[in-house]
Amino acid sequence: MLTLTKRDLAVLDGAQPEYEVFLVETGEDDGKDERQGWWLMKVKIPSESKIYVVQTALGRTKLWKRLDIAMDFVKETCPRISTVHVLLRKEAT
Repeated sequence: MLTLTKRDLAVLDGAQPEYEVFLVETGEDDGKDERQGWWLMKVKIPSESKIYVVQTALGRTKLWKRLDIAMDFVKETCPRISTVHVLLRKEAT
């Protein structure tokens, strides 16, 4: 899995004008037999045909509990991006 840190994102935003941001709803088990929605950020660089996952400084995949907090992170870290794709998780039936 290819990864980027917050610092990498800042460099990417300044150096690579063409990239896309996706906020993907995931399911993480909270230990109470309930599936809780979390948000994962993926960055796609079309010129390289690669997709990166954002990670924390400690090397873990960065997740947000709320979409609005994830959007604040995108606005702060990727100021040149004008579109964010939001992908919702489909419940199994």
